[in-house]
Amino acid sequence: MIRVVAFDLDDTLWHVDPVIIRAEQRLAEWLSTTLPGIRYERELAVQIRQDLVSADPGLAHRLTDLRQAVITQVIIRHQVDPVEASRLAGAAMAKFLAWRNEVDFFEGVLETIENLAADYQLGAITNGNANIRQTGLDRHFSFAFSAEEVGAPKPEPDLFHHALAHTGCEPQEMVYVGDDPVKDVDAANRVGLRTIWLRNDRRPGPAETTPDLIIDRIGELPDALEKLRR
Repeated sequence: MIRVVAFDLDDTLWHVDPVIIRAEQRLAEWLSTTLPGIRYERELAVQIRQDLVSADPGLAHRLTDLRQAVITQVIIRHQVDPVEASRLAGAAMAKFLAWRNEVDFFEGVLETIENLAADYQLGAITNGNANIRQTGLDRHFSFAFSAEEVGAPKPEPDLFHHALAHTGCEPQEMVYVGDDPVKDVDAANRVGLRTIWLRNDRRPGPAETTPDLIIDRIGELPDALEKLRR
């Protein structure tokens, strides 16, 4: 019996690259308007990010903390007092998170999720920092757990164990839907969940396990779930 369907978010329910690119452009504009002379350049931000993660590898899955730290360092490099830089970075991060959650859902996602919510408990398990309330998914999702919250990113099993404990279901009663063969399919399979791979040619593998089923778009998910229930 399948009781719960959990989703990866980025690149499963929407294409994340344009979302982040647009949010970073708006961040750069906001910073230059708030503090004339500040330039938020992607190349510099990437270098600062790499330096911060090298110094503290745990930041790699604490995406909000990491980006705020990057913004702080960018501001400081423009001769701004560190205390003021930290305050501005906090305000900038709040803006960025709002823009980061302005997503364009793949075709059929909202209709499919609304239909599935009548028969299953739905939720999100993600390495990213998308917010189901800000995206509107909280209307149908009863839970969402991120690597930041749990303290370990996929493919570590912690996120899946957290979701299982929260829902009170057995692994075989939860289906996980994601686009990454390793972080989604392999990781969920090892915990004992049923898995559906949303085919993503940008992430062909290599994977060590196989999904229960493969779909090419979310609109195929209801039929796939029916097959797993037989």
